[in-house]
Amino acid sequence: MKKIVLFVIVFAGLVSCNTATDVPRLDLEIPKTLKENEELVNFVRQAKDDANTLARECVKMHEKAREYLDVDFDKLSPGEQEDLVKLDLEYVEMWYNFNIKHTSQTVRLMELLKDTSIPAVQMADMGKAIAAVNLFVQDLKDTYGEDLKLDPYPVEP
Repeated sequence: MKKIVLFVIVFAGLVSCNTATDVPRLDLEIPKTLKENEELVNFVRQAKDDANTLARECVKMHEKAREYLDVDFDKLSPGEQEDLVKLDLEYVEMWYNFNIKHTSQTVRLMELLKDTSIPAVQMADMGKAIAAVNLFVQDLKDTYGEDLKLDPYPVEP
């Protein structure tokens, strides 16, 4: 009996070590009122998909960065230092590219808000959906940051 319990504990430990980190996910139900307007549905769906892609990339990049968290930068080989700085830069660029896309979505949202042909209830539901996306993205920023901060000698602007 003890061998079975030990086996189960060891097996559970191995499974947990090989399980990928949980990726935050925005599960956003599109309101019925929006489903009447394909343009609004696509707008909300694209914003949600972009946010979920960002979440996956944040987790993936943080997993890559894990090996560099407790290293002495100055003791790394030049190649390892370059890899570390490159990873840090890739992460910052990922956020930069997302922020550009997010800004263009905000501009598009402002255009949609000016459209008087869209019923007020649809506008309100779209606003709630986009607010949920924005809250999710803010949570990603708060949790993962927009910089891995691996480079101990960042360039100051």
